[in-house]
Formats: sequence, C-alpha cells, structure tokens
Amino acid sequence: MRCPHCDAKIILGDDECGGCGESLTDVRLPEPELGRIHEMILADPLSQLNAPSPLVLFESDSVQTAVERMSKLRYGSVLVVDGNESLSGIFTENDLVKRCGGRESAFGEIDLGSVMTPNPQALTAKDSLARALNMMSVGGYRHVPFVDGDKPIGFISIRGILKYLAGSIQ
Repeated sequence: MRCPHCDAKIILGDDECGGCGESLTDVRLPEPELGRIHEMILADPLSQLNAPSPLVLFESDSVQTAVERMSKLRYGSVLVVDGNESLSGIFTENDLVKRCGGRESAFGEIDLGSVMTPNPQALTAKDSLARALNMMSVGGYRHVPFVDGDKPIGFISIRGILKYLAGSIQ
C-alpha cells in the first residue's frame, strides 16, 4: 500500500505516513476483490462436491462392524440410522477413541447407538460450502452429514472441501 500524499510505502493500520507524516485515518482503502475461492465458498452448494456415498449403519450394528467398514473404505465416520432409516447419530474416529478406548475386545458387543454422537447437526445439498465450514469450525467437527429430509444422503469432510477447492482453481 502507498501513501496517497507522498507515495511512500505504508503499512495497513498506520494512523500516519512514516514518510510525510500526513494523517491516514481518512484515507479510503480500495475494497479487495473476492477471489475465485472466496466466491466458491460463499456460493457453491454442497451438491457440487460430488461427495462420496455415506457409510450408513443401524444403531444396533456393532462398533466392530463400523470399524471394519470404516477401515476398508478409509472413512472417518459412519452415519447411524434408526429403524426408519432416519439419521439418528454419527460415529466418528473421535467417538471410537473417547467412548470405546480400552474396550477393544468388546467391540463386537457394543452397539453404535450407545457410543455414537446422537442427533448430529446436518446440512442439505443446497447449503453452501461457507455454511459447512462455519458449522465445522464452530462445532469442532471434521465430518458433517447432509440429508434429504431426515434421510442421510452424504457427508462432508474438511478434506473433501479442500480437494474440491484445490481441483477447481487449476
């Protein structure tokens, strides 16, 4: 940035120019242009991500089943549904460590309904990337389900969003 009075280099936030001493408090700064990534984050719906199909299991399925399938698919979460196949919870790697740690020999006897995170916040395919990123940041989530009504249709991960953004700017 340059001083409008003497063209000296200035640092944004300075109250006066170091070169000429003129006040910079009334200088209007140009509005920054939103880059392509910013536009995508604000405008693109989650449906653009082509997110992978979710791994969906029932509340009555075992932690062992969840871990085996998560490992095979290299997923960090399982969407958990009730008997009506409505989203009732999410089981993540974090849940595995915090709620099942030390009970490895009993993974086949622990049902997902007892260790999942119940009633997770969910998004729809029409929600924006910005909404997903905000939800992840505020809630400390790495995975967020998205639903059609109350039926899980996908999940969003921070990794998936980054891959989408990186692939779109090339």
